[in-house]
Amino acid sequence: MVVASNAPIVVAVDGSDEALRAVRWAAAEAVREAAPLSVVSVVEPFIAPFGQNVAGWVEAEQYVEAARGLAQGTVDVALDLVAEIAPAVSADGEVIDGRPALVLRELSSRARMIVVGRRGKGGVVGQLLGSVSSDIAAHSNCPVVVVGERLPESGPVVVGVDGSPASTGAITQAFVHADMLGTSLVAVHSYGGFAGDAFYGQGAEVLRRLNDEAVQSLGSQLAGYREDHPDVTVTPFISASPAASAIVEAAGDARLIVVGSRGRGGFRGLLLGSTSHAVLHVAPCPVLVVH
Repeated sequence: MVVASNAPIVVAVDGSDEALRAVRWAAAEAVREAAPLSVVSVVEPFIAPFGQNVAGWVEAEQYVEAARGLAQGTVDVALDLVAEIAPAVSADGEVIDGRPALVLRELSSRARMIVVGRRGKGGVVGQLLGSVSSDIAAHSNCPVVVVGERLPESGPVVVGVDGSPASTGAITQAFVHADMLGTSLVAVHSYGGFAGDAFYGQGAEVLRRLNDEAVQSLGSQLAGYREDHPDVTVTPFISASPAASAIVEAAGDARLIVVGSRGRGGFRGLLLGSTSHAVLHVAPCPVLVVH
């Protein structure tokens, strides 16, 4: 997808602490990319029961107006925060009526990036990834950043590499962000799912061959990017663990994780792969999902 050069970074707010952390991340990214920032809050429609009398409809309209007022308040707080931490960024705000997931999908067609909190104000306690963040991570037309409880100010960029088309996009974004952040890159490649005793006494030899093949594959996938970003130091991370576990392990001190939306083993039509979904749940830092 090609977007206009002045396309904004869009950040969604709902009054939650994670949404405000998403605003902080989005504002810093807007500075790095010299991009405008758009703060949005979505008000869901109130559907009165069928046969509701006039008083019921009036009550419903009053509810929606109150919700719009609260939403505007969250937008204003976010814009004040942007003005405080990134005064040079051109920022605007908007309250939009609709279903949050569907509104963000539509906005993603003309944004350079969507930034959301991992779990919003209405999230269920114990549910680490909210329904809106999960939906936009799967269905967005542009890269999506999901921000959780931590915003590390140092550490490498970690990228998952598996040879899929989405992984290729992830590598590109990972190098670009490592360059912008002035940090190093950890490239994770997993050949997980194998146990040594599964190879009838030849486990060690087979695993060694798999590891050697993974090293060669990773090196070939990163070669061109190293030349384009000579200032980025790259550390390979080869693992026999499942991909999500390997990425999270490598990202213990990371500043950003970058993953493709659906990996090489993903089912056609499954827009957010199991690895990306698992990483989003437990990542110790913001996660950039690339389609």
